Amino acid sequence: MFKKSMVALVFILALVSVAAAQDAKTVINNASKALGYDQLKSIEYTGSGVEGTAMGQAQSAAKGWPHFTLKNFSRYIDLNAGTGQQNALRSRPAEPDGQLAGGGGLAPVPEAPNTTVVNANGTWAQKLDLSLSPPGFLKLASAATNATVTLRTVSGKKYTVVSFAVDAKAPSGVPYSISGYIDEQNMVDKVETKIDDNIIGDTTVEQSYSGYQDFGGVKFPTRIVQTRAGLAWTDLTVTDVKANTPAPAPPAPPAGRGGGRGAPPEGGGAAPEGGGAAAGGRGGPPPAPAVTARKLADGIYLITGGYRSVAVEMKDHVVLIEAPQSEMITTAIISEVKKAIPNKAIKYVVNSHAHADHSGGLRAAVADGATIITHESNKPLYEKWFTNSRTLLNPDTLSKSPKKATFEYIGDKKVLKDLNTIELYHIKAAHAEDLIIAYLPRIKAVVEGDAFNAPAANAAPPQNINGFERLFASELDRLKIDYTTIIPVHQPAGGDREVTKADLLRNIGKGN
Repeated sequence: MFKKSMVALVFILALVSVAAAQDAKTVINNASKALGYDQLKSIEYTGSGVEGTAMGQAQSAAKGWPHFTLKNFSRYIDLNAGTGQQNALRSRPAEPDGQLAGGGGLAPVPEAPNTTVVNANGTWAQKLDLSLSPPGFLKLASAATNATVTLRTVSGKKYTVVSFAVDAKAPSGVPYSISGYIDEQNMVDKVETKIDDNIIGDTTVEQSYSGYQDFGGVKFPTRIVQTRAGLAWTDLTVTDVKANTPAPAPPAPPAGRGGGRGAPPEGGGAAPEGGGAAAGGRGGPPPAPAVTARKLADGIYLITGGYRSVAVEMKDHVVLIEAPQSEMITTAIISEVKKAIPNKAIKYVVNSHAHADHSGGLRAAVADGATIITHESNKPLYEKWFTNSRTLLNPDTLSKSPKKATFEYIGDKKVLKDLNTIELYHIKAAHAEDLIIAYLPRIKAVVEGDAFNAPAANAAPPQNINGFERLFASELDRLKIDYTTIIPVHQPAGGDREVTKADLLRNIGKGN
């Protein structure tokens, strides 16, 4: 009897699965027909707007990821080949005063033609603009054998949501998945997926569509908005759409180079600056420099290994200023700190700002037991990022630990004091609005990340003064900080050396 019941249950589940698949096919077919995509082989849409770049370099939670301004924008998608090409006049304007570089610490870029090519064998992240487009999503959905359908109401609007796994797999081996929100008029209102990020974890990419219009029998949105990890990425206005047109001519190779521009590493439409394919496939990055500790004063150590951190001894614990780059680098830094200051746990790790190369080791510090000290503006980011699922990534140390991230948020100033004193200040900076510097009065030194990236010792003063550095010097004056030395997190050009106040003043035209 039990055996018969089990057979019946399996049969019923199989019928339910077939019915769900049929429902998905019906939803997909109805949407494709309503949008005029049944005979669509390629699509090209044109317009203008902004498009994100440099994921991991957000200027702030409010301003989102840095972006390029696009004019004369066109994107061609070959739906059958799974390839694409984007052309635009691209620029990144300077800040209003003309001195400060564009958001996120990226330099201004003058307007110039730019081409991005997406190849058929591109990664899931590189092909997002193809896969998330309404015709691209429906093309993938029509070929999916595992699509499911759910009914959802979002902000009072009813949707039929079609979801399925794709062939591409994440580093963990888990297939990426994608979901499309189809409204009652059979329009694709939103498509979302997740990509992997070492800091953020499973990172939601959401692309929304509005203002559908009919372009010669094909319906397409006139506005496209994308967010990544909840932060603004793309905002495009579409003015024209052409269906089933020939592919544009491939871009001419840049002068002195051997091929067209590659797809962007983060899949965002902005090719690596200067052209060329995304980094990778060249034997990997060079090995990290050996991590070493150098005593600056009793209980104060400079930890070097590519980027630089500072360890400060207190009565019963250690404060680590900066956990840079990656879990591997920061784990090596922590090991060196424990050799220099044995038998004391690292209680706090001070995070200069949220950019990926300055927060990439925070998870390793948390796994070691440290509380993160960061600016209060990072609260909505960090408390989400540190609790995100990480199914797409190989497990790191914190993923395998029962420890949870704890945070101490500061405003304009915080002082840590017992054996040594650390004064933490939030400073005005265009590079990142959460920037914190640490002042060590015992050695009259300021520890900073990206406010002043020191040139070589014998470098001539720059012809164009860097606005970041001028603002940094102004902030130190405003705070009345009595400093003689600066400790940049980024190693000074020309090798590890002492950087002085005179170096900063000379670089902003106030010294010899």
